[in-house]
Amino acid sequence: MIMKEFLNKYIFIRANTLNKIMIHKCALVTSITETHVSILDDFDNSPYFYRISDVIEIKLSNKTPGVNFGGDHE
Repeated sequence: MIMKEFLNKYIFIRANTLNKIMIHKCALVTSITETHVSILDDFDNSPYFYRISDVIEIKLSNKTPGVNFGGDHE
């Protein structure tokens, strides 16, 4: 999985952490290392960190940054 292309872009990401699926529909990729990806979720403005091996899906987000998604956030 090529991750560097997502650096400084808004993404949709789904990750499996401790058998819990985490979904971020509009998150800015702030850092990528060999083992981890760091994001800033636009919904709650909180940072999250995931092991690349835990990422199930990652793609560019089709949501508009800065828009609150209300109850649509998972």
